[in-house]
Amino acid sequence: MNRQFRGAAFAAAPFLIGTAGYAQSSVPYSAPRNAVVDASGAKSVEVEAGAGTLRVEGKAGLRQVQVTGTARSSSQQFLARIKLIAERRGDVVFIKADIPENKWSYNDDNYDASLDLVIEVPQGINADVSDGSGDAKILNVGSLEATDGSGSFSVIGAAGSVRITDGSGDLTIENVGGDVTVDDGSGDINVRNVTGSFTVLSDGSGGIYATDVRGSVVVQNDGSGSIEVNKVGKDFKVESKGSGSIDYAEVSGQIDIPERHRDRRHGRSER
Repeated sequence: MNRQFRGAAFAAAPFLIGTAGYAQSSVPYSAPRNAVVDASGAKSVEVEAGAGTLRVEGKAGLRQVQVTGTARSSSQQFLARIKLIAERRGDVVFIKADIPENKWSYNDDNYDASLDLVIEVPQGINADVSDGSGDAKILNVGSLEATDGSGSFSVIGAAGSVRITDGSGDLTIENVGGDVTVDDGSGDINVRNVTGSFTVLSDGSGGIYATDVRGSVVVQNDGSGSIEVNKVGKDFKVESKGSGSIDYAEVSGQIDIPERHRDRRHGRSER
């Protein structure tokens, strides 16, 4: 099989700091929102982000959670109401973008508000992230539980398991020390270098691309879009497949895909 798998190349894609739908030119008012929280003895960080970009990055030797934020709004009056909540709750460091929703009181049909966040955390700490809209990137954490609304979502480095529920936008996941589980609405899923298994519970539309997975690759339900897997240490299984092709290469274990997609002579299944 000579096909070049996308999963081997996606890691070079840059993370865009700009937020789709919240162009700075349309939100002329901005102000900093910064905080520092002691993380000594903390077991996890919990982040509730709304509209705006998000970056959570683990840093070696860090004993605090350091938050650098920029609030943006089309209304100067409303800008003051965009808050950053950062506090210690037992063994959890809690970070929240507090953006009030009662925008109608400003009689502005073009109203926009967002809070861009860059959050530096101790490297390897477990993370629970909820993101609304806008691009997000998570780097060098422990285990990760994440829910994302819209916008691209990237995980680059997680020592433990990763579980993501995603609405729309591309997913990029690489360098994970445990299992990866994804429930996705639309957008491509790119996975590379996973120590455990990779499971797709459900995928509406968009391609699924996985390479260098030491465990199994299991797709339980896929709507439309191609599936491409390469270098799988155990089994490759597709339980339900709508439209789109299935390609596979270098699968060490058993291959179990729907009958109508099988063409084992070439390591490729057709539509």
